[in-house]
Amino acid sequence: MLRPIPERILRSTAEVKVCNGTDMYQNQTYDTYTVAKVHLQPTEKILKTVTNTDLQLSSILFVDVRHSSPALDWRALLKQAHDNGGDMRATVRGITYTVATADGLRDDTDVLHHWEIGLV
Repeated sequence: MLRPIPERILRSTAEVKVCNGTDMYQNQTYDTYTVAKVHLQPTEKILKTVTNTDLQLSSILFVDVRHSSPALDWRALLKQAHDNGGDMRATVRGITYTVATADGLRDDTDVLHHWEIGLV
């Protein structure tokens, strides 16, 4: 079993907005969550999309299962946003990103250790 991500690294807070549908004027509406104790790390990782195009991430948001709160199912929230015809956004340190990926990483005992949220 791996130790949790050290709290001294988890110094940021993220405001997460998940599309939950549209209003009567066809504007997207959002559920908002504030997630404390996260870590934002810049990256230049390039991913292939399902349409075989390149997608370059600008940052990765690390969310620890034990220390970050509230505990969210990031993959389910991203699916919900896409199913509702919208997107999922995260604002960290005053910069708003669009969530591109949500990967749950497990430890050696197959228990969820942390989430890595790919941001563009």
